[in-house]
This record gives sequence, C-alpha cells and structure tokens, in this order.
Amino acid sequence: ERGLRAGTENVAGIAGFGVAADLVLQNLDVMSKVAILRDSLEQGLLAIDPSINIHGRAVDRLPNTVCVSMPGVDAETQVISLDLAGIMVSAGSACSSGKVTASHVLKAMGLDDEIISSAIRVSLGWQTTIDDVKNFLVAWRDLYENARVPRATAAE
Repeated sequence: ERGLRAGTENVAGIAGFGVAADLVLQNLDVMSKVAILRDSLEQGLLAIDPSINIHGRAVDRLPNTVCVSMPGVDAETQVISLDLAGIMVSAGSACSSGKVTASHVLKAMGLDDEIISSAIRVSLGWQTTIDDVKNFLVAWRDLYENARVPRATAAE
C-alpha cells in the first residue's frame, strides 16, 4: 500500500498456503522415491558412457532434476529428438524459458561453452515411473549413438 495505509490481508492465499504446507508434510516420502528414480536415471546414463557430464551430481541438490550434457549435440537438437520420442525435456531452467543466452549457472560452475550448449534438464515428478526412466534412457541412447556415428559426405 506504499506505506500510506494498511492493506487487506490475502486470507484465501494465506489459507491456501497453509493447506499446501500440510500436503507437503504428508507427502515428503514421495520425493525420496523421486530421488531414487533420479539416481537410477543417472546410473543408466553413466552405463551408456561413464564419461558423460551429469552436472551437480556430486553435491546435495533437488531430488527431481538431472542436468546432463551430450557434447557435440546441441541441446535444442536433443530436445527435438526426445520430443519426437514422446519425452519432454528442456534446454534450460524453467526460469530461463525463452532466453537464448548460455546458462549463467553452468558458466559459474566453470563449464566451457560446448558443454553448456549441449546441456539438457530432465525433470521427474511424483507421477514418474521406472518405465518412464527406462524409456528416456532408450531414447537418449539412440540419440547418443546416432550422433556419434560419422556421417557420410555427399562425395562418398
């Protein structure tokens, strides 16, 4: 109210926030299950290639997010390819949607531009299943293997 008068409290918003807080407390175990799926996804990626870049893997982080790079394959190419396989991923954080600049977070982590430009974000949720993880890994492996096959030139 710009310091001129007291405002009307958002009673509905306050009550809704209280309900949301109660629901979070009742469902905390769901996120531990999501973390297990995240770890399974990461193990599957490392089984495809132990040298791939899973960013932030060695630190405490959100249980539902994986950021992985496929060097040599632009993130947008990965997003499109995985979308065609029925898998939704993104080329950046939700708060950077629509931006075309490199991730400032990955830059701050000291990653080079090639790694940053090939990073995708995979988000899991309370409805994610082990079959979803397996389907992602199959599609990612196909893209990874196809991207690494040398292409024949027109002269050949």
